[in-house]
Amino acid sequence: MNQKEKQMYKRMKTILVSIFLTAGVLVSYVALSEDDVAELEDYTVIDVNDDLSILPSEPSEGAFGLSLPLLETPRSVTEVSADLVKTYALRSVDDLVRLTPGAFTSSFFGIRGAMDIRGQTADNYFRGFRRIDNPGAFNTIIRGAHSLEILRGPVSPLYGVGSVGGQLNYSPKTAKVDTAKYIPEATGRVDVTLGTYSQKIIAAEYGTPFTVGENQAGMYLFAEVEDSESFYHGYNPSSELIQVAFDMDFGESTYIEFGYQQQTTDSIQVPGWTRVTQDLVDNGTYITGAPHPRNDPTNPIGADRLTPQESGFMRTSPSTPGTWLNNSFSGVTNWMIPASTPDFTTPGFQYCFRGSCRDMAYFGNRDPALTNPGTAQIDHRTTFIDELDFADTTARTAYFDVVKTMDNGMVWKNQFFYDYLDHTKHQSWGFTADYPGAEIMEFRSSLTFETETDAFSSNTIVGISFRREDLDHKDAWFDENFDRRDMLVGPTPDDRIDWAVDDAWADATVLYDDDGNIIGIEGTFRRNWNEHQISLLENTGVFFLSEIDIANFNVLVGGRYDSFDVKSSENAATLMLQGFQCRDGYAADMGRDWEYRCVNGQIYTGSDSQFSYNFSVSYDTEMGLVPYITIAESTSLSVNQLGGVNPFTVEDGSYLEDSEIMEIGFKYDGLDGRLFAAVSYYDQEKTFRSAQTNALGALYGNGIEAEMRLVLSDSFSLTATATNSETTEICDGCLFVVNQAQIAEQNGMQPWELYNGRFAGARGYFIGEQVEVDRGGLPDTILSAYGSYTIPYSAGRIIASLGFTYADSTYMDFAESVLLPSYSVWTASMSYVTDSFEIMTSVNNVFDEKYYTSADLFPSTVVKPSEGTTASIIASYKF
Repeated sequence: MNQKEKQMYKRMKTILVSIFLTAGVLVSYVALSEDDVAELEDYTVIDVNDDLSILPSEPSEGAFGLSLPLLETPRSVTEVSADLVKTYALRSVDDLVRLTPGAFTSSFFGIRGAMDIRGQTADNYFRGFRRIDNPGAFNTIIRGAHSLEILRGPVSPLYGVGSVGGQLNYSPKTAKVDTAKYIPEATGRVDVTLGTYSQKIIAAEYGTPFTVGENQAGMYLFAEVEDSESFYHGYNPSSELIQVAFDMDFGESTYIEFGYQQQTTDSIQVPGWTRVTQDLVDNGTYITGAPHPRNDPTNPIGADRLTPQESGFMRTSPSTPGTWLNNSFSGVTNWMIPASTPDFTTPGFQYCFRGSCRDMAYFGNRDPALTNPGTAQIDHRTTFIDELDFADTTARTAYFDVVKTMDNGMVWKNQFFYDYLDHTKHQSWGFTADYPGAEIMEFRSSLTFETETDAFSSNTIVGISFRREDLDHKDAWFDENFDRRDMLVGPTPDDRIDWAVDDAWADATVLYDDDGNIIGIEGTFRRNWNEHQISLLENTGVFFLSEIDIANFNVLVGGRYDSFDVKSSENAATLMLQGFQCRDGYAADMGRDWEYRCVNGQIYTGSDSQFSYNFSVSYDTEMGLVPYITIAESTSLSVNQLGGVNPFTVEDGSYLEDSEIMEIGFKYDGLDGRLFAAVSYYDQEKTFRSAQTNALGALYGNGIEAEMRLVLSDSFSLTATATNSETTEICDGCLFVVNQAQIAEQNGMQPWELYNGRFAGARGYFIGEQVEVDRGGLPDTILSAYGSYTIPYSAGRIIASLGFTYADSTYMDFAESVLLPSYSVWTASMSYVTDSFEIMTSVNNVFDEKYYTSADLFPSTVVKPSEGTTASIIASYKF
């Protein structure tokens, strides 16, 4: 971005933030200048025509568990209704970034499973209960939601442990309307979506009231099926979702709610572009060349891919028995460490960061350079993909609530929640995962009551919860290599890595001498699991949350005490049947003693406890302006990618991560109820554990977030957000896979000389220990604005929407290897709506903006190119 563009966007940011900061003052001044000042207290009693649900709706329990209007909630919360999802043609959790300040979703290999909020992956909640982690298992479908609430910062004390970044709470469509009454009559609709690149989606929903004896009840059903191709060659996402919700009264004081959701998908992961250089991002110039041959085409087991004996090397010497390696590691990848440590490595490389260069060495055998290297142009539709890749997911969620209102007005709520995930996948760059039958169950019982005195009034909830997480996590990733493959040629047997299986030894025999030393192998090994962690966590918690009104002050105070009982074991074995992943080599690589983490196969048990709290104070100025301040400390779990507890964290309790936050802001309701605005500043920090190396790190974040919702007239409405933030981290042991072009340039080489292999190691090896760096791929500044215009036409109305999202330029990784340009993406839609049918046409990326998204994992190695212009037509019949 040139200097002129920087100045323009700086002015845009200043103007937008200024609007938020001054809106309350200006409108309040106008109100105060009216003749009858006594009418100020009635400013909220206004008939606002908000057919598109732009403005925050009725008080909601989703964010905190207490029924609070958004204006009175002293935290950063964004509400997205089902109407808004339709109006702006939102398709996935990634699209929620348009309406959510503080959110920017990096690419988890193309899977839209969870949002990124305030620099880290957010938790997914279903009706206030945390689901199984889903960073890259399946796309989270949002069109079945009645409402979506995005809370930024620590979770409510009611909900237990959770991400400090934020949470997305999904409330399914039900037969109840916002007033808690049942829909008056049967209603339904069928939506058919046809789009470019053979997009095909059909959805249907139906709700009806009914009676059971003298009791009122209702049912709501939602289903959606997708079988599409996509902008990217070879990527054909499909999914099926069914969701049903029942609500039923039992007499005048008791009702039950229960429901079920099931989703099946086979959407594979797609990393995007590999062999990433600045020239590739700037000009689309891709480095070509064939990988070094390793495949044996005569082997019937692995003729089309690299088995461990081809992609790796076997350490059979008694002096290096391979007890701490995968035994199929380092043939297509190279572990790099400081040159001053173990003498069995190969020195000769330097790595430079922030002007300081360090001598590096690697172990293993480095492959020769690419064959026939060259350059060619590549388009955004061509990515790293393989027809042998697979991903199969079944996700099930169920809930059952019993709610009773006592004679004294106290509400007793008992809730049961169940979440299930069965997921397996393989990507031929060398990653396999299997999560067989992961289960979460939670029971929560709470009492809600109100207190009224002359001095104050309060609304309080107290309760207890029990949660059980039974998780089985298997993955294989030691042989991951993205740069071997020439994407313009496509997959070949020399760049496909075999997938992992439970019995990797079925077709091979290990030969030993009389002394027990390994002397050879007969047959073919399949790929083994590098991690197989089985964990069981039981969490009992007691909590309270109270909203207290004292004159114009509102205090929101809550606390939670949790006790944890954990069992966890590491069960993976090397191809030589030796346990691994339980000894941490970081200290040894840095010239210190080994750090032993756990014994393979041993079940580790432990108990621990934690206290968390939230304290907020807000003040109602009686002019629509409500400033607030919040401080909170909370706990999250240090877990693997599925959410399971690592065994080596059990005994010392390091599976519990601390976080704290301070947030200051204000909310504003003005223009006779037609304007809602919120501005906040946050400063937060937390500990975290790397999903790849399980290393412990520290995350720091601060920023300014602003949001505005405006219904200017019955015809025109506007939403806008602005974010300016900084996220940094310290993590010596986090995995760093080096950008090959960067290290080649630093050592006077060409990138194609290194693309057959991969240099990787702990971050501290390359940049030194306790170095604070920017978290890669996160733009400092993000702006968005979307407007809608409605006009009557014939028997219905026409709704036109247009908007953009702007993201500042940012480096793809902390090492600043490649600069990703700033961009503005425009989205447009137009619909015609009547009582019985709707038709909408929408266009995404209207001007075919070329932009790039950093990867959540391996940000130095892969980058996702943007989708080009896509369009769809949605035809709906309502009854």
